[in-house]
Amino acid sequence: MEITMKKSILYSLMAAALLAGCGLFSSCEKVSPTGVLIGNTSVDDRVKQSMIYYAYHGEDLDWFLVDSIEEYSFLVGSDSHITFDPGRLAEMAEIGLENGDLFYCHLGDLADTKPEYYYNTKAALYNATRLWRNKYLEPLIDEYHKAEDAMFYDKRIKRDTRNFARAWYDWELPFYPVVGNHDITHNGWSLFCDQFKTSFYEFTVQVGDSYDRFIFLDSANGTLGDFQTDEIDKNALQNDDKPIRNTFTFTHTNIFRPSMNEFASTYCREELYYLLNKLKEWNTTIAFWGHVHAWDDRMFNDVRHITMPSMNFKDHPNGGDDLLVRVTVKKDGSCEMERVGLHCKEMSKKELEELGYYVTTK
Repeated sequence: MEITMKKSILYSLMAAALLAGCGLFSSCEKVSPTGVLIGNTSVDDRVKQSMIYYAYHGEDLDWFLVDSIEEYSFLVGSDSHITFDPGRLAEMAEIGLENGDLFYCHLGDLADTKPEYYYNTKAALYNATRLWRNKYLEPLIDEYHKAEDAMFYDKRIKRDTRNFARAWYDWELPFYPVVGNHDITHNGWSLFCDQFKTSFYEFTVQVGDSYDRFIFLDSANGTLGDFQTDEIDKNALQNDDKPIRNTFTFTHTNIFRPSMNEFASTYCREELYYLLNKLKEWNTTIAFWGHVHAWDDRMFNDVRHITMPSMNFKDHPNGGDDLLVRVTVKKDGSCEMERVGLHCKEMSKKELEELGYYVTTK
């Protein structure tokens, strides 16, 4: 793309087994390490599917910044848990457009896995796409049309101009999510996948002769799984020798406990060490985590780890000045981070209906 704990785990699994014995789980449903009822996919299932998509479309995700751009920024949010009102997601997009952020990243639990909720999520992103196209694409298309007018005798230029415009209108808001445990509950993976296609992917942003790497990992089941770690070890994403100056990673299930009353990591110990070592090997600048709806900021093993609060109305009915993070990457590769607020109020059913959203559920 181009533009200018052991006991607790044992108890949880015992509880899950009791529920299964009571007939509350169907034979095809699975349980995460935290005992949360989830959907009918495993992380291996999803990553295998994602790799098929990535094999054909991975290069389409990359960005190239023209030499005149000296810095760029991106916004990060987490755990929006959209039901009927996708207003906080829409507000995030509006803030990014106003600031000129290059793209948006989301740390999972985007919506709460009913078709109506995903319809509203999709509608909000579509509306944001229209605003994004109006700001960034229309001026470029106008420039091409002017060039076409200046060379109207050249039919090849006219045809290429039309193809250019059509291709640009196929582009959507540059919104990059990871999948969370709520995104796969009650077979929600099919809803998530329909919109976002993949749960394991990466892209690069090229700035001059250097690249910044953005890696998105699937930890919705509280584990990376065997297949995903094998693919990571095989460098199955972008395995070329690009000169990387920054690496940013994004996944849902957290490693560090923000406070004594928050969940710690659910990764098994060996996998936890693997992941921490891999972040070090990648020379990760910032690793982003979600899931626990709480803020945490610490350095470990030369990597900055940011655990994000939730964006949703239930946790923050009045919003807050610190629900998002903006990272600005300077021309020299240095990074600055700031926290950004969300403040919109939850809308009434009438207001949502007037905007075309679903406000009832089956």
